[in-house]
Amino acid sequence: MQHELLQKDFSLDEAEAFQKKYSLILKKKSQKSVINTKINDIEWVVGVDISYYNKGNEEWGVSCAVLWNLVNNEMENHCFAEDIIKFPYKPGFLGFRECNLLAQAINKLPETPDIIMCDGHGIIHPKRFGEAVQLGLALDVPTFGVAKNPFIGYSEWKTLKREKGKKVPVWAYDPKKATDSPQELIGNAVCLNDSMKPIFISVGCKTILDLSIKVALKTTKNHRQPEPLYLADYFSREKIIDRL
Repeated sequence: MQHELLQKDFSLDEAEAFQKKYSLILKKKSQKSVINTKINDIEWVVGVDISYYNKGNEEWGVSCAVLWNLVNNEMENHCFAEDIIKFPYKPGFLGFRECNLLAQAINKLPETPDIIMCDGHGIIHPKRFGEAVQLGLALDVPTFGVAKNPFIGYSEWKTLKREKGKKVPVWAYDPKKATDSPQELIGNAVCLNDSMKPIFISVGCKTILDLSIKVALKTTKNHRQPEPLYLADYFSREKIIDRL
């Protein structure tokens, strides 16, 4: 049975209610929900992304899920899904727009992912409920977010040295002002390649930040993003060329 977070048609009011509901559930969950996995235990990584096109008055999306063998550090397979997108673009609600279509592509893969990386945020989100959180909860699979742009939080990422592996924290509150309450680490800005701008990594579901960064670094080759995400974007864009 499909998880309610993957239903196809949400209203904005429904999306806000689901965010509130599951944000409270996540706050009550203990660290027992985190899978204690080492990078050497991971075989199958999946990277997902979506490209869009318009047909008449309708917006369509083509999602791509890239199956990456972490042992050989190479792509094994990729699958697509295509459908009408009805939920409008609204910052903070990307998962309600994309997760159904992402899940469709993931479910076509010949292997079950050990971990999924999303082209978007995890807990770097006002409600700690970005797309990577929503997808992980819905599929009950470890996930993390890899975003190209900052969303919320405070970080010295602009002065980060452009060398692979360099990173700085993303804090929920301004470190210069947040002295009355405990600080919250919500992610890291990380350079995945030399001479390239950092990306923003945060946990989604059932994993930890350190492992997420290690997987991202290992799967990055010649681009700013990890290769599974770069390829998911590339293949989905190629797929819509004949639709335009």
